[in-house]
Order: sequence, then C-alpha cells, then structure tokens
Amino acid sequence: MKWVIGILAVLIGLYILLVIGVYVMQRKLLYFPPENYLSPADVNVEMEEIRNAQNDIISWWTPPTSPDGKTVMVFHGNGSAIYSHYDVFNDLIEAGHGVLSVGYPGYPGQSGVSPTQKSLTEAAKRQYEWVVNQGISPENIVFYGTSLGSAVAAQLSITHEPSLFIADASFNSIVAVGAEAMPFLPVRFLLKDKFLSDEALQNGSFPLIWIHGTKDTIVPLKFGELLFEGYKGPKTAYRIEDGLHNNLWGLGGRDIVLKALKSEIN
Repeated sequence: MKWVIGILAVLIGLYILLVIGVYVMQRKLLYFPPENYLSPADVNVEMEEIRNAQNDIISWWTPPTSPDGKTVMVFHGNGSAIYSHYDVFNDLIEAGHGVLSVGYPGYPGQSGVSPTQKSLTEAAKRQYEWVVNQGISPENIVFYGTSLGSAVAAQLSITHEPSLFIADASFNSIVAVGAEAMPFLPVRFLLKDKFLSDEALQNGSFPLIWIHGTKDTIVPLKFGELLFEGYKGPKTAYRIEDGLHNNLWGLGGRDIVLKALKSEIN
C-alpha cells in the first residue's frame, strides 16, 4: 500500500509541476514573435513605417488612392509580424484601398512592453485612433484579422466598431482551443490571455465575413464555426476546401475580400 501511495504522490507532484510550468510559460507558448524585422523595401511593398517617440515601428501605412477606397487595418497572427502579409498589402493597394498593418508590442520593430492581450489591444486602439487622425472616417475602416489577429481585432471592436470585420482562420476563444490541445489541464483557470472573441463580438452589428480552411490543423474548423455561428449580426461564411491555416488568401480569400470591399463601397 505504501508504494501505491508513494507513486500517487509522485504523479500528483509531477502534475502540479506541469501546471505551474504551463502557467509560468504560457505567454511563450502563445506568442511567437519572429526574430528579425523586415522593412517595406525588403518585401517590395510601398508603405511608410510609422514610428513612435522611442523610434519603435508601430505600424506600416499607406492611404487609399481611390476616392471610394476603404482603409483596411490588417492584424497578423501570433507567429507572424508586421511585414508578413505583404502579398495582402500589395493586392489591397493595387485595388485603391488604404492599409494599416497593425504592429504588436514585443514583435519585430518594437521594444519594451511584452505581448499580452491587454498590450496588443491597447496598441490596436492607439493605431485605430491614429488612422482616424489621418482624416479617415470610421465608416471607411475595415478590420481584417488572421488567426490571433482576428482575436485582437475582436477586442478592438468592443470600443471601436469597424464598417466590416473579416475573420480569417479565426477562433471563438483561446480557452476553447487550449482546452482541446491540453485536455488534462484546467486551461480556463490557468490562462491569463483568454481572447474570448465570441464574447467580444456578441453585441456587434457590423457585417462579418468569415473565412476558414477545411484542413486547418492549427485552428481546426470547428472553432471558427463556433465564432461564426455565435455572431448575431449580418454575416457570410466561406469554407475553403483543402485550405490550411496560412494559405487562404491565395486559395480564394483574395477574391472574397476584394469583392466584399467593393460591395461595401457600392
């Protein structure tokens, strides 16, 4: 009997250590900033680096060139950076739209504050207000978020509603995704950054365009469907057959987004 109790005590101790380790390291498990910064010239996109007083690059910007162009705030994922969606930027710019690539604290180009739900959301609010200060009407501001970027955009939408919200490879909450990935842990109680996108969007009335790949293994389709199904405002769903997590723009996402922006204009 003593050896059974001893084994149980060891297992319980190991489990407690695992829980503590995950709790302490959770933000390193959630945010994966690339090591290097690439400039607009490096990725062949004509955008301006916007810097703060500390010379950090807080965003990339180009205004709309078409009289009817929208301004699209692009929110990247947890393992991407301000430069990652240069193909999206080029396509939007070519169509006459303005683009603000939203920069995150702790990611390439920025120093100081570490990435957290609060720091990313506050940074997004400042960048939204910066866009408005450039003379862009809130009625012409669109949110386009990929993966974690959709969650950041959802948090921003609580206080700053877009004219259109485009969710690419999104999820209903980090809690739900984490609980499936680690069912043996009390994820809901451990998580500091829950990114409850479903709750953030629950009072939204703006149009939602939802895009998800059927073979996404990073954010499985069902988590995106939960977000879409829970949204009460006007919405349209696009499931891209055989689409993965990071390739939806080239598999039809581009046409969906440009058509949606044109519809908003007309």
